[in-house]
Amino acid sequence: MTFPELVQKRVSVRDYTPQPIEEQKIEQLLEMARLAPSANNFQPWRFVVITSEKGREAIRECYPRE
Repeated sequence: MTFPELVQKRVSVRDYTPQPIEEQKIEQLLEMARLAPSANNFQPWRFVVITSEKGREAIRECYPRE
């Protein structure tokens, strides 16, 4: 796939299913993100995995949009 094709097929997800994501998939995603290249191998990112409804509510309060 070329970059223009990728850009044309891009979508913004506005609604998610309530189905939980398997822990193995979350761990795999975190590992891939951890291995992503960064400038001078600085790796400035931090990842937070929120799986509880209480945690999701706390995030919703930080972002006052639907």
